Amino acid sequence: MNRRRSVDGLINDLKSRKIETWFDLGIFLDSFREERAIPPVTFNGSFSKFKQHLHDGGIGFITYHYSVDGVTIEIEKYAETFRKLIPGIPIHYIAGKFYPEASQLIDDSNRLELNEIRGFDKWPLYKHFYFTKLHRGGKVYNQLIHDLWKETLIIIEKLGQYIEEKKINLLYLVNVNSNPGNVSLSLALALLSDGLGIPVINNNHDFFWEGGHDPITREKQKLPNGPRDFFYKNFDVGEFFSLIEILFPWESRTWLNLNINREQSNTLIDTKGHNPANVMEINTAVDTHKYISVTKRNNIESFKYIESMLGNYKKKLNVITPIDVLSSQTIKESDTKPILIGNKRKRTFDFVGDNIVLLQPTRIMPRKRIETDFNLIKRLFDSESFTNKFLSNPKLKLTLLVSGPIPLGQYKYFLKLVGVFSGWLDTVPEHFRDRVFLAFLFSEFDKERFRDATNGQVEMAEIYNIASLVLLPSETEGRGLPIIEAAACGIPIFCRRYYPVNVYAEVIGEHLGEPERFKVMEFDGFNITDKLVEQITDRIFFPQNFTVETSHNQQVVKKRFSLDSLQENLEKVLRRLHYQVSPNKGSMAT
Repeated sequence: MNRRRSVDGLINDLKSRKIETWFDLGIFLDSFREERAIPPVTFNGSFSKFKQHLHDGGIGFITYHYSVDGVTIEIEKYAETFRKLIPGIPIHYIAGKFYPEASQLIDDSNRLELNEIRGFDKWPLYKHFYFTKLHRGGKVYNQLIHDLWKETLIIIEKLGQYIEEKKINLLYLVNVNSNPGNVSLSLALALLSDGLGIPVINNNHDFFWEGGHDPITREKQKLPNGPRDFFYKNFDVGEFFSLIEILFPWESRTWLNLNINREQSNTLIDTKGHNPANVMEINTAVDTHKYISVTKRNNIESFKYIESMLGNYKKKLNVITPIDVLSSQTIKESDTKPILIGNKRKRTFDFVGDNIVLLQPTRIMPRKRIETDFNLIKRLFDSESFTNKFLSNPKLKLTLLVSGPIPLGQYKYFLKLVGVFSGWLDTVPEHFRDRVFLAFLFSEFDKERFRDATNGQVEMAEIYNIASLVLLPSETEGRGLPIIEAAACGIPIFCRRYYPVNVYAEVIGEHLGEPERFKVMEFDGFNITDKLVEQITDRIFFPQNFTVETSHNQQVVKKRFSLDSLQENLEKVLRRLHYQVSPNKGSMAT
């Protein structure tokens, strides 16, 4: 594969450019795109030789940070799949920050951490880009272009030198050119890849326009406020906002935009004008050897480990009240430790025995709509069939377990959620009030102190398996992985028909025949019907009556979301990329 120039050559060229205004940058990008070769990088050889070429240098996975989150988990699935497709291929992980818990998911070797490529509120220019109103000729307007260009050159130099030193032959980007959390990085990647001649797989989990609109569109179509409207703060400053439109995502013959649903691909092709040859979809996958139904004996062990986590590895598990959390700030934002909250303090608590666990396997943030779980539980206690079962066993209790962490900037929402739970308890019938609990794990099972304290192995698959019901009441989801993981473990699913609706429909398989379609208990986000309450009650207390449904969902996972299907998916992606980097004569002759 030809390289157009060295990193030093690219840097010298870029430094010679007079980029002093937003208009200068726009003119430069127009000329850069017009003058680049088509394709910007070419490879003469067969597909097998192309894979060998990738093997010789390796793949660089680039994202804003690595932690225990959906992006990191997906990246490691992709990395493992590439290791199967191209045995021995070097994998490089590149980010602005590697959090300690990321070591549970990704290899410690071949890492590059660059502070300049951190994203969103960790990016120094983030506030000025999306939360400061820019005015032409204003101080911030004039200074921002200088800061952006300076930072872009720094990233190109540092990242380019690493790519050159390690001889990386393919960049795999995740979200950095779909959501503008660091425009300096996104601009640097566009200039680096086309300038040096490095093909790119640009994996987009979600785009900034999903859940956001410019003020004109919002007013014209009478749209409600969206969670990503802030990206359009300076939409009216054309020379500024055009940069966002150009970079997210960048269009190039050797950039393959890999989306997680068809709606995204249709938008890129039909609305953004991208070449269909450079747009594909990628499915998620679960390890169907790990995400399985397990025996009651194994479940008891998992219950014990979770009890240990909630008790901070002490002999006794205490229950604290919402007031304890809100008044004394028991949970520190800098170090969240698992807690169990109830109506009254208890010095001892048996988490293992006679416990119905309703699991929400998400992070703690507003769009996950955890408050909806309280409404569901209240509806259950208003149901005679449910309460009769509860009354028949005086020891029976119910725990709502939220497994994920508090994302950056969401600590106030966590405290608000605890306050909502406190008020909600007053609405529960008094004779049941002391038998309902709220537990937060904060992803403790991914932390080193859990392994040091227990010598045990608890991952998400084990946590799914202790649940009687999995809850996904999210308002929006990029994909809806909990539906797939719960189905693989044979756990019934209560979920909202989340936005984008067509993404939800695609995960469920509404476009497919009944044998490939998930069976879930769905609600519209407004009404939890009596029929739905009865369905949930039956599955909680009589799971043995729904083994056919359980088996059906597990077969759907194996057929549509297995690691084997992901491998087939990425094999097709590489073949498409090979075609796109082939010389024009070779491509036309194929």
